[in-house]
Amino acid sequence: MAYLFLSDEDGTYDLDGGENALLVQPHGRVPPFVNGDIRGTGPSLSRRGTDWFAREPVELHLDLSAPNDAEATAFERHVAYRDAALQGASTEDGELPDVSCRSYVGGQPLFWQPWTPPQIDDSWRFFFQLDGAEGWGEDAFALNFGGGTGYAFLSQDQREGRFFWDCV
Repeated sequence: MAYLFLSDEDGTYDLDGGENALLVQPHGRVPPFVNGDIRGTGPSLSRRGTDWFAREPVELHLDLSAPNDAEATAFERHVAYRDAALQGASTEDGELPDVSCRSYVGGQPLFWQPWTPPQIDDSWRFFFQLDGAEGWGEDAFALNFGGGTGYAFLSQDQREGRFFWDCV
């Protein structure tokens, strides 16, 4: 199990900036850059309330499901595009299809800017990615990733986590 703590301030996208933390429990390690205050309560996941600045706390139950064939094919095309970009190869793919879901567990990350991957070494395993949302309309929650996506990684021994976000 892991707990994700996020700051809602701008400029908090760094893996080890101290503003975001993915804490693994039980028997996890707190990363050396994480500092905190002892509090009884604090900010929690929310969505927009009656206006843009009002917040209503939410709790979510997630039903995970495998993607259908069309979604899986679209995802694989984006991964091939990403891999080509990382290797400096041609990234001509005509028009890439939209990826309908950018929130998932396992597999491999799908970065918005594949040519600038995170500064994290290969010993870290991809854990999940979580798409940002405005918390308005049909959005179940509000997470400010600058219109992008957040990415979680686990250390090789699965006792320490890292989290960062990326946007277009």
